[in-house]
Amino acid sequence: MHLALPNEVKQQLVFLLAEVRTQLQNLILLLDSPSATLTRAITERSGHSYNLKQRTHIRCLKAFSDTERFDAQSLKAAGDMADELERITSLCRDAARELQHLKHRKMLQQHRYDKRLRQIDKALHLIEGILASNDTHKALEIGRVQRKLARFYKKTRASHLQALKQHKQTEALISSLFLARHLLDMGSALLNISESLLAVLLGQPMNMKQFLSLQAMVSSMGHGEWDNLTLETIAETRSGSAISAISQDDDQFIGVLKEGAIRKVQEERRGLERWNEIIPGIAPQILSQHHKGSSGALIIEHLPGKTLEQLILAQDQQPLEQAIALMCEMLPTIWHSTRRKQKVSAHYIQQLRKRLPAVLNIHPGFDATDTHIGDIKRPALQQLLNQAEILDERLTAPFAVYIHGDFNLDNILYETEKHQLRFIDLHRSGYMDYVQDVSVFIVSGLRLPLFDQDSRQMIATLSTQLYDTAAEFATQHKDLYFNQRMTLGLARSLITSTRFILDESHAKSLFERGFYLLEHLIKHQDSKDYPLPLKEILNV
Repeated sequence: MHLALPNEVKQQLVFLLAEVRTQLQNLILLLDSPSATLTRAITERSGHSYNLKQRTHIRCLKAFSDTERFDAQSLKAAGDMADELERITSLCRDAARELQHLKHRKMLQQHRYDKRLRQIDKALHLIEGILASNDTHKALEIGRVQRKLARFYKKTRASHLQALKQHKQTEALISSLFLARHLLDMGSALLNISESLLAVLLGQPMNMKQFLSLQAMVSSMGHGEWDNLTLETIAETRSGSAISAISQDDDQFIGVLKEGAIRKVQEERRGLERWNEIIPGIAPQILSQHHKGSSGALIIEHLPGKTLEQLILAQDQQPLEQAIALMCEMLPTIWHSTRRKQKVSAHYIQQLRKRLPAVLNIHPGFDATDTHIGDIKRPALQQLLNQAEILDERLTAPFAVYIHGDFNLDNILYETEKHQLRFIDLHRSGYMDYVQDVSVFIVSGLRLPLFDQDSRQMIATLSTQLYDTAAEFATQHKDLYFNQRMTLGLARSLITSTRFILDESHAKSLFERGFYLLEHLIKHQDSKDYPLPLKEILNV
């Protein structure tokens, strides 16, 4: 991809770049020789750069309507560049004011401030080249300037702090350190410009660390050129992280990029490896991996097929029936082969409590105190949770099995031609109560914003089939508290799912079902054969 901008936007950016470079070059001159005239030339021109920034934004807004010629990412990059360039002029003014307090100019020569300013000027020249030639690969060179400035600041700060301990030239050292900080902030502005241009190059936002990680992984796979590689967001996690497909010009997928905190990436890797040990091919293969510091990334195999959520939304009945039949055959086999004779507790109410603040931030009305409906008294949510938590601690699973950990409809792929199920998003996989996967699966269907009878019936049928399969497994393996734990798991997922739903009516419906389940369990807690009210929850 390339930076596609209207000429009117390019012109304003060229004018703004010229203004920034003029201010920067004046600042370089001011380093060598103090000059009140030169200081005023820098400090009294804030209005000009601000007006150029505003003109750039106005022309970008006008161009948004012409989506055939100009893509939104390029226009956003132009707006970002205008903001950061104007920020550099503001930092030039701050630096000029600081130089007025710096009488010992040898300090500036010693730390080569002029060299750092020329590096910034060179980066600005690169931006001009990108506007003229669309060579967005130069964005990387702009980002490298920031790293040089960061190293310069770290070294300068250390030497200044050491000198300050000697109580000599204190004012000069402080002013010099402030000046170094202004240069570091200019580097940050350049980095933001670089990342905005990379977003255009790749087709989606990505910071420099992510890009370098991606570059290292793709290069290790034998793809060294970026001209024919693009990223496309194919999913977003609840935490906001993007999952992207890497492809070439011929639309051939190279793999799927997943990146994030090193802990989550390592958990994902372990989950992929373990699932492929259990059933070879059920999870994507790892094509490349990279980690640095606290961040990590994987490129994994791009799997064909559609998620069960996509099949439901398309009301594709036959593949859905085939997929659920295969799942109901596969899961008991997995549970049996991975079963460990150890009691486990998913702590459903603890999970609910952990997520409850996020629920109440979106739906504060759910935290109502005791209410009355006629002569019937309804307990407050917190009171209900206190009672349910006592039961939760007692109702442990008699064994552990290896579970997906986030068994949503959109984490299960079905390939029609090969009649094959695949699992994705496996960083929560581990040995736990199988009821958690089943309850999460059922609620992931209920929270879909589908309200017509056919869709609800389809979701109810899938949920009932999986529940029946799990209930049969529970009976075979003498899991006496299966239904009670299923109630807790369903209640947990029904209530916590509402933090992702802004539709008040839909969220209220899910919350009320979760609330009802907890009340029902507490009411029947002494029942030897607890009757899970599944039909009422599926609401068809």
